[in-house]
Amino acid sequence: MRWVKRNRLLLLFAAVVLTTLGAVGLGIVGIVATAGALLGGGAVVETFAAFLLGTLLLVGVDVVFSVALVRELARQASVPKSERVAGALARLEAVVPPLASLGLSEMVAPPEPTVEERHEALTRRYVDGDLTEAEYERELQALLGEAEDPDAELLGDPDIEAESAGADAERELSRE
Repeated sequence: MRWVKRNRLLLLFAAVVLTTLGAVGLGIVGIVATAGALLGGGAVVETFAAFLLGTLLLVGVDVVFSVALVRELARQASVPKSERVAGALARLEAVVPPLASLGLSEMVAPPEPTVEERHEALTRRYVDGDLTEAEYERELQALLGEAEDPDAELLGDPDIEAESAGADAERELSRE
């Protein structure tokens, strides 16, 4: 089983090549057999139908192997992460549902920032003057609360907002 996993890409490529060659070969043999039936007075419709059905079956299997090969190549490839590309792929997956099974939008989506990275970004915004002290403390409190309990959404928590409003009022009084 490990050998199959290690050589999955090679096996899928071989399957695509073999099913493509089989479909092309069966199609050619079907054309020759149908032409022979036409010239020899045999059962043309039955001959044509049998080879057409076999060729279509092989083409279907070839498509399945080709999709699996492309998916495996995409999974193993070093794909750059981009929020814009992930959004575009997510919209495409919404329009074409079979693409959603490939999970391409998740593959190119950048990872969620860690709490430390979000804290650094918040501090940078505060230092740059994009946030007031009250906004910084409110967002920092929410971030710290989220770090302690990742399942809880603290941004809209009325208790935290009331505490921040009280702390803001105290700071304003102390400044005056």
